[in-house]
Amino acid sequence: FDKTLLSWRLMRLLPQLQRQAVYAPLQRFLRHDDDLKKRFQLAERLADLFDQYQVYRADWLAAWSQQRNVLLDFHGSERPMPTEQLWQAEIWRALQEDVGAAKTSSRAAVHQRFLESATRQSERPTGLPRRLIVFGISSLPKQALDVLQAMARWSQVLLCVNNPCEHYWGNILTEKDFLRQ
Repeated sequence: FDKTLLSWRLMRLLPQLQRQAVYAPLQRFLRHDDDLKKRFQLAERLADLFDQYQVYRADWLAAWSQQRNVLLDFHGSERPMPTEQLWQAEIWRALQEDVGAAKTSSRAAVHQRFLESATRQSERPTGLPRRLIVFGISSLPKQALDVLQAMARWSQVLLCVNNPCEHYWGNILTEKDFLRQ
């Protein structure tokens, strides 16, 4: 499920997949593609999309793997996928079928196995530093935060996050707090 390998896998799979009605949005794009430039461009973009989904939307991929055509929000609430986007879930399932037993090697699957293993781990893993300091970042995907949280069982984890506010946040009152005063 590495981005480069996904590109070539999609390049091979797209001609077979686009025959199905669910792939109509892709079929329109791939018309008049005698030199395969459009297919290659689409394969690269889709590989990038699924690479990002593995980090930022692993919950979607897990649902799609279970034949559920849904999108999940931050709270885990499901809503049906719009019809014109169903091809994404279908491509993900086609990719998983194509890799066969190796489908557990996606980033999302490896991340889940790490979290399960860390939960079962009772003793401090050998070689884990006593303190981990993360700084200079503007954002972290949820997966990275999950890993840091799991590591915090054994190591002190310090996140040094830039504060974009000119005021001390501890002194800032919400409207609700202001009205209470």
